[in-house]
Amino acid sequence: MRKLFRTAAEIDRSLRAAGVRAADAMVLAARSKPYIWLETAPVDDEAEIALGATKIGGTPDLPVTMPWPWRLPYPDHKQRIEEMQAGVALFNPQDMMAEQAEMLEEFRKLLPPNEFEAFAAESAKVDYSKFSLDSLVEDIRRTGEPAPLRFIAQVDLAEVRLTSPVDPDIPSEGRLFFFYDTDHRPGGDKPGDITGARLIYDLTPVDSLKRASPPAELWAHKQTAGFRPQRCALHAGIWPPYFGSPEWNACEIKARAEKSVQAWWYEVTRDGHDHRFGGHPLQIQGNMQTECALVSKGLDPSAWNSKAAERLKSDAANWLLLLQIASDDRAGMMWGDVGNLYVWIHRDALRARRFEEARVIMQCY
Repeated sequence: MRKLFRTAAEIDRSLRAAGVRAADAMVLAARSKPYIWLETAPVDDEAEIALGATKIGGTPDLPVTMPWPWRLPYPDHKQRIEEMQAGVALFNPQDMMAEQAEMLEEFRKLLPPNEFEAFAAESAKVDYSKFSLDSLVEDIRRTGEPAPLRFIAQVDLAEVRLTSPVDPDIPSEGRLFFFYDTDHRPGGDKPGDITGARLIYDLTPVDSLKRASPPAELWAHKQTAGFRPQRCALHAGIWPPYFGSPEWNACEIKARAEKSVQAWWYEVTRDGHDHRFGGHPLQIQGNMQTECALVSKGLDPSAWNSKAAERLKSDAANWLLLLQIASDDRAGMMWGDVGNLYVWIHRDALRARRFEEARVIMQCY
């Protein structure tokens, strides 16, 4: 298990012990944020988890009057279909067989004859003449239809507050429900991706909740199979900002000092990720706060280097992490290639309790 730090002083000492300069260790520790580690454990029966308690997977404990959340059609569904069709056209069977033949010739030069023969025999088992990606186009066509979202997690905010203070603008009562489109798994880099996720804030008393049953439509496709319920134990922690984030840039760590911080980061995490609430994320790819600032204003990746984007980047620090959901074998969750889902919200929306404006980013290796 990766290291759980409980105070900024512990982070400071750990960084210095790893060879990070004292000034850099001090500033990184000072910009660390408290978070809640959601330690999961499987249960034989979901009834073992109290109604309304924090959990990942299983089924949500919704108010008795609340219908199951559905998404609307993606506003850019026609563009999504066109992009998928263009991608499929690049991987037609004839081209794939030609690439296979070229690859075999390269391996013939590299491998001993006996190893090459075994490799070629395995490669020959793949019959690209029967290979079709048309099903992917059909999947994308469903982005033009409404569909139910898959339940991912719920968080009891009173339980969070009892465990440790997090950001003061996060409510201290009620609960959050997180739903996501596991059929299409939007990555968060398009403005329309917000359609594929839903964060619901609810103050309903526990005695007016019900353990809801998923609608039959969720079982129509194999990739939307349910996630196994996980009980959550909550632990208070604190964590420093990650490379490239606004908080990291504010630390003004010199480029030559980054390697020692990176080495420390790997040592204390072992590249292991977790489920967490609040604080700084365990990031895999780029700066998500800037991405949220741009995408929320309607900019797609092609416009991220524009003058309009430069004017919006100053707002990135106002985007806060609410929830990180990691790939979890016990729950049956896999986000891309061992990735994470990250739920972000702008501070103004958080203060106004406009949780429907939260954005979800998926990052993976």
